[in-house]
Amino acid sequence: HSFPTRRSSDLGLIAISMLLYLIPGGPGNTGPSGDNVLATVGDQKVTTTDVERTLQNITRGQQNLPRSVMAMYLPSVVNQLIESKAMAYQARQLGLQVSDQELADSIAGEFSAATGGTFDMRTYQMVLAQQGLTVADFENQQRDTMLASRLENLEAQSLVVSDQDARAAYQRKNLKVALQYIDFEPKDFAGKVNKDPAAVKKYFDNHRAQFRIPEKRDIAVIVGNNTEFMQDAKISDADLQRQYQENIDSYRTPERVKVRHILVKTQGKPKTEVPKLKSKVDDILNQLHHGGDFADLAKKNSEDPGSAEKGGELGWIVKGQTVPNFEKAAFSLKPGDLSGVIETEYGYHIIQVEDKQAARTQSFEEVKPQLLAEAQKQAAGELLKKAIGSARAEIVKNPSQAEAIARKYHLQFVRANNFARTDTLPDVNASPDFINSLFTAQKGAATDVVDLQNGTKQAFGIVNSITPPRNAEFNEVQNDVMQKYTDAESSQLAQKAAFAAATEAKQGKSLEAIAKDFGVPVKTAAPFTIDGAAEGIGSASTVAAAFKDKVGDIFGPISAQTGQFVCQVSQKIPADMNQFAKNKDAMVQEITQQRLQTQQPLFRESIVDELKRRRKIKMNDAALQRMMSSYQS
Repeated sequence: HSFPTRRSSDLGLIAISMLLYLIPGGPGNTGPSGDNVLATVGDQKVTTTDVERTLQNITRGQQNLPRSVMAMYLPSVVNQLIESKAMAYQARQLGLQVSDQELADSIAGEFSAATGGTFDMRTYQMVLAQQGLTVADFENQQRDTMLASRLENLEAQSLVVSDQDARAAYQRKNLKVALQYIDFEPKDFAGKVNKDPAAVKKYFDNHRAQFRIPEKRDIAVIVGNNTEFMQDAKISDADLQRQYQENIDSYRTPERVKVRHILVKTQGKPKTEVPKLKSKVDDILNQLHHGGDFADLAKKNSEDPGSAEKGGELGWIVKGQTVPNFEKAAFSLKPGDLSGVIETEYGYHIIQVEDKQAARTQSFEEVKPQLLAEAQKQAAGELLKKAIGSARAEIVKNPSQAEAIARKYHLQFVRANNFARTDTLPDVNASPDFINSLFTAQKGAATDVVDLQNGTKQAFGIVNSITPPRNAEFNEVQNDVMQKYTDAESSQLAQKAAFAAATEAKQGKSLEAIAKDFGVPVKTAAPFTIDGAAEGIGSASTVAAAFKDKVGDIFGPISAQTGQFVCQVSQKIPADMNQFAKNKDAMVQEITQQRLQTQQPLFRESIVDELKRRRKIKMNDAALQRMMSSYQS
């Protein structure tokens, strides 16, 4: 389990849009010296080691990421390290503190959650060491993070959402509008397009770059299938016996029980609810003792999402797979037995054992069919590999006899002439990598042998000829040109019609009359909110004008989904303010979060700017430039 060195708000994925605090020559840039120190905040240092470690955490899992790419992150990482220390510095200046006990509780809680267990000092030290951190480094970072958070909380408390603000936001959010509209779809204008051959040819001449004939190749593909070599795979009983003995540990099955359970959770619930939950599980157990159906009761009552829908079924479990109390109870019961109420860290369980098997070793006869199938598959794969390798060697020397050589080795021969990169190979199910190899090989060359279909097939290809890409002649792509021309002209006709319709509607002509002139229907969009969608049109944001306009107002044309829309506001339904009181808290919370998202970055930036002005933040431009150069070189 990874253990983050910062909260995501500090050192998560760094935005490329950087806060450029690090402008060389800017105010307050005469600062600390030393090859390793990039900046100081008060008496705290931001070092190249801090930045390197943070970059490694950000790019962890991205193998062989070029340093030149990592260089793009570097200024933003430095800025955020400075910002974090600046926030902690300002918090201390205001008298905010984090006690040792608060720090310990926070770290223990985060560590336990991240590792899925309890806090362990040895594991804690090991995880930090893996990230290049000492305990002291990490705890100083965590203290700074907590101080910054407390400073931000103080700022958040200053964000007062008035009753008037909440009411206005509630009204905006719950106002509904309904529309009438005409949809001018390009497809409805296809029949009106001027398809004069000269116009189509002119379109082609003006858009020749759109009509390219891609590179094409004449290729042959030689394919082998494992199943074709199965009958030649001779496997003796002695070989199977040897494999059985060499792998006998894998045929040992430990003691196991098949169980189902009902869980009433206490984890994450208030302690005051525990007596009620215990009473509930006791009642369920009583129902089971009086003939209640276990599966039905599990579906209705169990809070284990993985098994409740299956009537509580967990299937077969072995020792070490479940928590100790559950395991002890499950393995002590006989098939058909029902446990009492078992308490674990998750809550209260009722367990029923459905079957039980003692530890045993499967006999050779039991596993022989499996061994034989695996051995035949492996042997067939080796035979195929040998056959296709030999065929390739012969074909490279004598490509004109490729088909005969393929038959000689019981391989399939597939010919594909005028094959484009986007085409498919019949009967081959080729991967994109294999197709790519066919288009990177030289004329007359053979590709490497590749595995296909999860290793059940092997194949290689021969490139017989190559036709380079070129601009198409009109007669080669006439149908495609006609389609693109018709689509483009239809779209323009739809736009012109929509513009004319909008003009007429705004001058007072009814939508019904306009629609009749164009031979299209007037459609309606049922009432929707600003967070919803206009039926038949799309997101409410597309028709945002409707929420500002009056009933009867016309707006458009607008482009959305199927075409061009001319709309009229047909109804406006105000928010039901009788519901405001019960929704006020949620509304205030939503507004607060929106304001925080906007103001917190500005607040952090203002702290940094102020500390720079007071020369509490000092930059070492020379060291920063050296570090940047080392990544860019």
